[in-house]
Amino acid sequence: MIRTLFVEDEYFVRQGFVHSLPWESYGIRIIGEADNGEAALRFLREHEVDLLITDLTMPVMSGLELLREAKARYPGLPAVVLTCHRDFDYIQEALRLGALDYIVKTRLDPQEIERSLRRVKDRMTELRAAGRKRDAVLLLAPFSDAQPDWPARLRAERGLGMARAGEFAWLIAEHPGEAAAERIAAEAADRGWLAVQVTDCRADEIRGMEKPLADAAAQMLPYRYQAGVGLPTVSLADVKRRSAKQRADSLADIEKRWHTYAWVFAEREFLEWSAQVRAGEPPIHALGAFLTETLHGWSLVEGLKDAGLPALPEPVLYWEQWLELLRQARSALGRRFAALHYSKEVYACALKSLDVIREQLKDGLPQGEVARLVGLSRSYFSQVFKETFGMSFNEYARACSISTARKLLAGTDYPIYWIAERSGFQDERYFSRVFRECTGQLPSEFRIRQANGKHRTD
Repeated sequence: MIRTLFVEDEYFVRQGFVHSLPWESYGIRIIGEADNGEAALRFLREHEVDLLITDLTMPVMSGLELLREAKARYPGLPAVVLTCHRDFDYIQEALRLGALDYIVKTRLDPQEIERSLRRVKDRMTELRAAGRKRDAVLLLAPFSDAQPDWPARLRAERGLGMARAGEFAWLIAEHPGEAAAERIAAEAADRGWLAVQVTDCRADEIRGMEKPLADAAAQMLPYRYQAGVGLPTVSLADVKRRSAKQRADSLADIEKRWHTYAWVFAEREFLEWSAQVRAGEPPIHALGAFLTETLHGWSLVEGLKDAGLPALPEPVLYWEQWLELLRQARSALGRRFAALHYSKEVYACALKSLDVIREQLKDGLPQGEVARLVGLSRSYFSQVFKETFGMSFNEYARACSISTARKLLAGTDYPIYWIAERSGFQDERYFSRVFRECTGQLPSEFRIRQANGKHRTD
């Protein structure tokens, strides 16, 4: 059984959790309770504990302070945090401190509880299977401005046992110690490199894992890296457990929840969904492209532009950057909703219709079909769309088509007939006429001018 200490300052909440949930069905036994962080540390000094479950907001010593102290005193002690919908920032910090998972106190339906307990049990099983204490190794990953010969110089100057990890990264198989690792990390930063600590592994386990480790670091670091906050850490167990398919599936689940647009209206839904994104760690380039493309589509809407959408970003590189863009976009959508007289459900249908138009642009779906897909009658949908977005359905569809065509003409060598089809036009001559009406140039002229401008810039 997993011997567990449960820490929660509210007595009745604590009693409800301890005595109502099917802990032992998942191999978990509550062996102690505490109502604050200091009491929990006293219990930890006197008892053998396999798992710490703690609330985050408590008097005397908060859950985050407890996690920091427990990590320093008992570095091998796993933890799970309890939270409510207002605690998203605290969840972020708890995950950075190494928490395995979190349980949302405000969502205690049986299915949600079973999923949470099963995740905790699975993570604990993996940790126990890891067996004896493992060493750590260092991975050196390049930024875009990295000095390419620095790792080779480092190896020659310090006599370190280093090997390539994939095409660009390097691995220091024998961990040099905390102080030396910090010095290497500082030097790496000066040379355009990032030092990453790989835990839960021994040097002899690395063979054959060099490229997967480098790939995993590239996937995980956008979520875990913080400038000036110690060595970012990647677990070998995480690398082995989380396949590329799992990350792709995570992104698919995220997009599905996005399209409900419940996160626009409900703060709890937004925070929980954001936490799901953070925990799933989908490929940041795909996550960033999804948000950027959506923002671009919204920027074509007169009503949303006036609500203060964030400017179209550079490529999204880090989780915090993505989250800030999303918060700004959510605020703009909320301001537009407040200026309307429609219900949340109708407004959500209008937002979904923008997604449908962009995603089905090539097929050129008529207004009636889009209305059906979002669950509104054709006539009512036409009214809602016009009043919500300040432009008609056909005006927005045309704006999307021309925007897509401009992007393809400037960035690809595909023939114009192909670009016309991808932009929702079945007839190349009609496409050219509409394109000239909107831009003042034929597609061929636009492409030539874009190419000439690029050459002048180069």
